Amino acid sequence: MAGASITFRVDERERDELVSRAAREKVNLSDYIRVRLGLRAQGSEGDDVESGSRLERTLQAQMADHERRLQALEGDAGRGSG
Repeated sequence: MAGASITFRVDERERDELVSRAAREKVNLSDYIRVRLGLRAQGSEGDDVESGSRLERTLQAQMADHERRLQALEGDAGRGSG
């Protein structure tokens, strides 16, 4: 079923955060959310499947790196407040 969509609601703060994360990763919001959900990124209209797969791997690697850095920062903050 090509072109089907799923809609969900987020508050303004959550939306702003998703938009800024997608911008940092230099991808569109839809692809950012798709990859975070474990789906394939669709990419731009001109992208072929290989490019989409490469984009997906790159995004997953970047997000894993950001998660590691965030956890490290949160761990540092927790040690500093006690």
